[in-house]
Amino acid sequence: MRHWITATHQDLNDHVKKGSFHEDLFYRISVVPLWLPLLRQRRDEVIPLLNYYLDHFNQLHDVNRRWNPEALELLSNYSWPGNIRELINLTERLAVTAVENEITTTTLPSEIFPALPLSLESMNGDLRQQVKRFEQLLIQQALAKHVTTRAAAAVLGIDQSTLVKKQRRWR
Repeated sequence: MRHWITATHQDLNDHVKKGSFHEDLFYRISVVPLWLPLLRQRRDEVIPLLNYYLDHFNQLHDVNRRWNPEALELLSNYSWPGNIRELINLTERLAVTAVENEITTTTLPSEIFPALPLSLESMNGDLRQQVKRFEQLLIQQALAKHVTTRAAAAVLGIDQSTLVKKQRRWR
């Protein structure tokens, strides 16, 4: 016997009444309904979930990433419009794309925190090191927004091969 779990953000009962969802299907899948509040309404669960999934993806991808406390604080206050799926996907993306083992506020994608300032206090090292970190940040943000290396390279005005070589150098 198979058991299935289905999820939706729609009120299926309402859709059945309107005739936009099959009543028979509704009764087949509505055996034990569970109602979970949105992730943004369960802020106390965000950090434990981020830690759990980062551990999971560390093992899965054989990496050793860790959260910077400031990044965790920003993520715990984020609204999570995509709920748990967004949290899981973001965590995996950061686990595989982060250049450094510590995931910091500058590692977070721009679509989540577009106004994160690059403060002088967070800058350390000589000019060459700072320029390298800034370049990594720009490339990470372009990849997070445009997904493919070809699209990210086009937005940055560099060849795709250059972008890939830079990524390899960081690993």
